[in-house]
Order: sequence, then C-alpha cells, then structure tokens
Amino acid sequence: MKGRTTCPKCNHVFILDTPKDREQYKAICPKCNCNFAIKKTSDGIKAEEECAWEEHGEPRKTILSSIKPRTDKPMIAAVLLIFVFILGISSAAFPEIFIGSPLDVLSNAGVSGTVEFMIIDQSNNSLENVSITINEITGKTNDKGVYLIRNISLGINEAEIQITENKTMKVEILVTPFIKSYNEIIVDEDNYKFIPYETIGCSIILFIFSVIALLGAVASLKRQHIDVAIASALLGIFSFGFFMLGSILSIISFLLILRSKEEFENGKKGKSF
Repeated sequence: MKGRTTCPKCNHVFILDTPKDREQYKAICPKCNCNFAIKKTSDGIKAEEECAWEEHGEPRKTILSSIKPRTDKPMIAAVLLIFVFILGISSAAFPEIFIGSPLDVLSNAGVSGTVEFMIIDQSNNSLENVSITINEITGKTNDKGVYLIRNISLGINEAEIQITENKTMKVEILVTPFIKSYNEIIVDEDNYKFIPYETIGCSIILFIFSVIALLGAVASLKRQHIDVAIASALLGIFSFGFFMLGSILSIISFLLILRSKEEFENGKKGKSF
C-alpha cells in the first residue's frame, strides 16, 4: 500500500510502500535518514490535525442578488418626456408662437446663425453691389446677387437694403441656429417684393429633438437601455416648448433617470451594475 508522508525533522515529502496488515510502520527519511513511526488511520479518514484545505488561484468575488424595491422615478421621467414631446411638436407646428424665448436663450449662450440674401429684379436678373446692413454689419451682393452674412444673432432681425442712393427698404428676417436663413427679394422700379422668412428649418429641428425625447420616454417606461434614456433626456432640452417648459421638464427627467439608473436593464443582458 503506497502513501505519501512527511519527515518530521526536515519536512521532506516522500512516498513509501507499507504493508496493509500493519497498524504501525517505521519509516526512514531518504534525505536526512531520520527514523519515525507512521500510524495507520481508518480508510479514507485522517486525523483532523493532519488535514487542511488548500486553495488554488486568486481569491474570487461573488455577486449575490438581493431584492430592492422599484421606485416610480423612471415612470415619472417617462411621463415628463412625453410632455416634452407634445410641447416640442406644438412648437414645431406653430414656431412663430414658441420661437422667441428659446432663440433669445441660445443667443445669450453664444449661438449664432447665418443669413443669405438673394436680390433679383422682376426679370430674374441678379442685382450686383446692393448694400445690405444687418446688426451694424454691412456688405454688398456679388455678381450673382448673393450676400452671405455669418455670426448673426438669433431671432428676428431687421435688415436695411439699399438698392440705389435714393431707394432703401427695411425687412425683417428670422435667424435660426444650425440652418442657414435664406431670404429672396425681388425689386422693380417703384416697389419690391420680399419673400418672408420660412420657419420650416426651425420646425424640423424642434421635431427631431421632440422625437428623441419620445424615445427616452419609451426607454424609461420599459426600464431598458439607460444610455438611450439619458441621451434622450439631454437632447430633449433643445425641444424648448412654451416658455422653455420643455427644456425644464427634460432636465428634471434627466435627474430622475440618473437617480434610478440601477433599475434599468441593459437590453437582454440583465441589470447594469
């Protein structure tokens, strides 16, 4: 019967062959020649003092699940983002009513816009060297009748257009962020026709940010995709709404989502820790 033992003197571990029918056996250490006795124990059982657990590898951390009550924060954030969507869509449908205050806020934040003028006559001929002044910035149209002005404050601005020394007119133009404001003016000998500013560009921007806010509402209702919910709440600030109410509701939604982010699930992978 083969077994492994340890020399009590030099702690050398070696294997020896002992008879099965002997309760005690004298062993000799092959390293230091120390004589010692080995007592046979019951089959498969060792004395408690001779046994010890041995761990291999690095210590491992275990994540145990725990029950945590769900809050109403994601639901409230979703409801607020739905209101942001409704306000944003209303602003996109009636930009003349809602456009004033948000553009003033953006202007104060340093956001500006670009304005382009096209001056032609009734025969669709371009008028060159027409002087245009807006916000104390003066320039003249090129050979194609076009004058482009950058870094103009947002909102409704007044532009003074001098066709000749004796013919000057004033028009109001709408300057929006991100999209160039295009203004076409048709001039004849005695009068002029100004094609009024279009708010379609601003409406498109408000519509896009409103739809993004709606995506955040869906993510909050399902308590999934925390990154989508956070990004939608942030971008929903730019949907503005009546007296910036949409922006305020988006900020509140953003804070609620951050406070309840542990309740969200990352798609099909389970909760995010």
